[in-house]
Amino acid sequence: MRLFKFFSFIKERKELISDFEEYLILSGFGISFSEEILKVFKKRGERGVREFLMDSMKDASKELSEDNFSVYLFSGVNGSGKTTCIAKIGNMFKRKGEKVLFISGDTFRAGATEQLTIWGERLNIDVFSGKKGADPASVVYDGIVYGRNRNFTRILVDTAGRLQNKKNLMMELGKIRRVIEKLSKVTESILVLDSTDGENLFSQVEKFKDAASVTGIVLTKIDSTIKPGAIVPIFLKFKIPILFLGTGEGVDDIETFNPRDFVDSLISPFFS
Repeated sequence: MRLFKFFSFIKERKELISDFEEYLILSGFGISFSEEILKVFKKRGERGVREFLMDSMKDASKELSEDNFSVYLFSGVNGSGKTTCIAKIGNMFKRKGEKVLFISGDTFRAGATEQLTIWGERLNIDVFSGKKGADPASVVYDGIVYGRNRNFTRILVDTAGRLQNKKNLMMELGKIRRVIEKLSKVTESILVLDSTDGENLFSQVEKFKDAASVTGIVLTKIDSTIKPGAIVPIFLKFKIPILFLGTGEGVDDIETFNPRDFVDSLISPFFS
């Protein structure tokens, strides 16, 4: 009887480890990092995993930097939720009493400026835009001059969504940053990542971090994915802090990144 219970225990443990491994991979941690977590789990159980992940993410949060005159550059791939993210952060500033300006640096995509303008109208925030097809860097330059001359305190610069493997588009992003720096320092260069992209986020961060000198990340669509675990190995590799999480489509659906809450949201579904 004791031998039977022992083998039953071994079988159940193997099944638990196998299930947990599958859960980690589906959650976006990736095969390599999932193996590291599994080693911890085998030795120290659920508590050990929580401690391991908390230690991994303990320095991952960061408050959004602010100056008297602040310029925020936003970048990301198509469909990452960048423009909506700009609206959410702009609304946060407006509620604090700041004078906010949106600059549409996407002069090519049909509807890009219109989308930002709609948000501007909803939030009563001014939008600066150039002619369709105009050089994005020159539009951004003119927009910052416009904002400075009219005493705006928070300027949020939208850029065209671009694939990270398109070298010319990434070079254009670097040009936009250099143009901004002729007039003002870039207070934050914010990379917007769609959490549903899972491990594909690695290549995005790798390319954008150099082109835009990224200083912070916003992770969007947290409410519609089981794959946000990718951000843990991404932070460990690139050391770019996470500023906010996008939790829905509404203008108020954004929250400051909290490592403890984030780790809990990753692990608790499996152990509950």
